[in-house]
Amino acid sequence: MSLFNSKLIVGARESVTDELLLLNPHQTPLLSLLGFSEAIANVEHSWFEDEMYADESTVAGAKLVGDTEIVVADAEPFRAGQVVKIGEEFLLVSAVNPTTKTLTVSRGYAGTTAAAIADGAKVEVQFNEGQEGREARAGRAKKRIRKSNITQIFDETVEITGTAAAIAQHGIDDLYEYEKQKKQLELALQLEKALINGVKFEDGDIRQMDGIRSFIKTNVAAAGGALTYDMINDQIQKIYEAGGMASGANHVILVGAKQKRKISAFDASKIQLARVDQKRGTIVDVIVSDFGELPVALNNNLAPDELLIVDLNRVSVHPLQGRDFSHEFLGKRGDFVQGQIVGEYVLQVQQEKAHARIKGLS
Repeated sequence: MSLFNSKLIVGARESVTDELLLLNPHQTPLLSLLGFSEAIANVEHSWFEDEMYADESTVAGAKLVGDTEIVVADAEPFRAGQVVKIGEEFLLVSAVNPTTKTLTVSRGYAGTTAAAIADGAKVEVQFNEGQEGREARAGRAKKRIRKSNITQIFDETVEITGTAAAIAQHGIDDLYEYEKQKKQLELALQLEKALINGVKFEDGDIRQMDGIRSFIKTNVAAAGGALTYDMINDQIQKIYEAGGMASGANHVILVGAKQKRKISAFDASKIQLARVDQKRGTIVDVIVSDFGELPVALNNNLAPDELLIVDLNRVSVHPLQGRDFSHEFLGKRGDFVQGQIVGEYVLQVQQEKAHARIKGLS
């Protein structure tokens, strides 16, 4: 078959995005789960995130029953007029010094019993003190946080020599198309690894994006031992307490082969062994946590000593406008023909506290 058929017009741009997603979901399971979202317009992709004020902190330094000034680890959750709780005692906050992180309080509020306060004790906001006929409180609003990532270019070249094109290729009707499919799988695997392992880097016209691992900062546990059910449950609890399990969440547990075997060895009450089909062919088990059932997806692009818990609804992959994976035939370049496959993509991970990682597993 001649290479110069109707499909190989020099300079014609042919999208191969759908072909990449269908190539091999077992080699690129995260990409198969996420798919591709809408295009973005700039090489630096930005988004804004809202975050509520925290509603608790901890005491920095033990206090006696009569002490009315309490230093806390973080003063942001507190303001005058709030009722807070330490142990069984209610306290009324009359002033907050954000510089020294000091709360001035009235002890034993609402008939509760004042007690000694231990270093590290939790201070939890309950509600504002309600008073009939009072003036409106001073408003406060937490600024939206700007997050960003940069696009990364993925490219490969398809090349067929004149000799290879001339000789018979056993079982291959179209050698160029065959080689193109192989290059597409290589690119899909490169993108998959960047989505997981990427570290943001920019040097002139070279750009590399942050991957999921780089985005997860808060809920990171260093195990230093064998994976247990409680380790996973603890991380899911952290996500829950940060509001990450609210309606609309779609969490999945990602593990390599080594940790998948550990999960499969859990008590039968903790994992549903019946297989569940996810979109595009990924096959998973389901682990039963105290905060819901989470599918477990095998992904050998993860490190063997880690586990990721990811909310798929807060993670998306975006092509740069006009730069989704496409193939362009470059034509005859001497005694060979060439084509190029190029795509430029960026990862968006929203609200990193809605995700978690366990590392250092044996």
